[in-house]
Amino acid sequence: MSLNAKWSPMYWPCGPREVARINASNSGNSELKKAAEGWDQPPALQLLKGAPVNCLVVDWASGDADDNAQQQALRPLIAAGRALGLSFVGKVSAKANAAESAIEGKAAGLEAIMLKGPANKDLDLPAILELARDGIDWNSASDTYSTIGNVWPEINLANMKGDTALGGPTGDPWVNSNGWFSLLARHMAPGKSLWLDIDLPDSAAMLPPEKYCLAIADSRVYGARWILSLDGQMRAALLNGDAAALDGWSRISGTLSFFDRHAEWESYEPMGILAVVSDFAAPNAFMAGETLNLLNRHQTQFVILDRRNTLASPITELKAILWMDEEEPDHAQLGNLIAFVQRGGLVIAPKYWGPAGVKPHQYDWLFEYNVYNLDRGRIVVASGGYSDPYQLAMDAHLLLGRENDLARLYNPKGTNCHTSIGLDGKELVQILNYSAEAASYVALWIKGKAPGAKLWRPRTHASTSLAGIPARDGTSFDLPTVSIHCAVEIERTV
Repeated sequence: MSLNAKWSPMYWPCGPREVARINASNSGNSELKKAAEGWDQPPALQLLKGAPVNCLVVDWASGDADDNAQQQALRPLIAAGRALGLSFVGKVSAKANAAESAIEGKAAGLEAIMLKGPANKDLDLPAILELARDGIDWNSASDTYSTIGNVWPEINLANMKGDTALGGPTGDPWVNSNGWFSLLARHMAPGKSLWLDIDLPDSAAMLPPEKYCLAIADSRVYGARWILSLDGQMRAALLNGDAAALDGWSRISGTLSFFDRHAEWESYEPMGILAVVSDFAAPNAFMAGETLNLLNRHQTQFVILDRRNTLASPITELKAILWMDEEEPDHAQLGNLIAFVQRGGLVIAPKYWGPAGVKPHQYDWLFEYNVYNLDRGRIVVASGGYSDPYQLAMDAHLLLGRENDLARLYNPKGTNCHTSIGLDGKELVQILNYSAEAASYVALWIKGKAPGAKLWRPRTHASTSLAGIPARDGTSFDLPTVSIHCAVEIERTV
């Protein structure tokens, strides 16, 4: 028995333990309690009929006295789900006996357990390790692994008082996204599947379906999967056959199906002419990770390189390298970096480790940096090292120059874009709108000539043709309203 990389996971909270949790946190809310009791009954699985969800994550063992009651309540549900072609993963807490939980789970029909690592190699079931995002040890990741500490995708508005948001003419919306982390995980744990465990935002009412669809898109665009989780109000409404809840569930399922129909996009490689280089481990993890986050917010296209095993060969197809760590490059890396700069490349570093005798220059427009010119290129060094990831991300984009952008969005509001390329050379720009309001009159600019493009939207089975408009150094496409997500397949001139 092995982990299935094509599992589309969903939390399925139910049973005595969920009822106890509701009694403790919601003063025994009758509707939520009814949902918890109803979702452990086999008929509730009919909700998944025709939906792309094929793997349910259930609470299996916590190491407490109520484990047996919880597991007995789940057995009929698991048996019925297996008959429908569903897989089940049992969540096991750190204080539970993982070996015994795996034995009981296998007998009940579980196909895997989810537990905090490291896993015992002698378990009767494969383990999906649950890892804390901060300080993650990438070498310990299982073939499919889950992370906690992720953010709910949305625009995070600072409040002045009550519901009054702070704002200003020069203020950028702060986008909460897990995209940068998913890209990092893809590079640091190649060939493995990341499941994002994300806490739902607090809400007394049923969350709008758009929020669920955005959380799905924010994970799938960047190569990860969100463990889909529905709020208690929606679970209760679905159990009661509420029309609005059923329509919302249809929209959520449609978004999942859209990405399943375009599964080949997950194999596309990120495009970028800026490489961010770090070991992404303590003590470098925070600065490097937050810089990735902010580069993504500024729509700077980048690729990620692990400092420990890259740049040992000549550097091609890059315009700039952002060296994040205080640790200096080794001998082979240094030789290739210097050659890269001499050919016209840009290196940004926290300290100078280039050839001796080169005098630095300073420019009025580039505060707190020393610039070392080497033949056709530059090494730009932050005076005193790096301190502010926000400033570093802005300075990196400024130094790189807009002429080196691969894609830009105009009138984007709260949008991000991700540019990738397939093995067949097909280019794809995926645009995400994190605002509650649709973005109108958005223009996408891409570098180079492209007579046209195909526009894809969730819940659609056919693309729409877009005409390329010649623009300076590239091509522009006028996009209709961007509500949550759209994908633009570029058609290059042959």
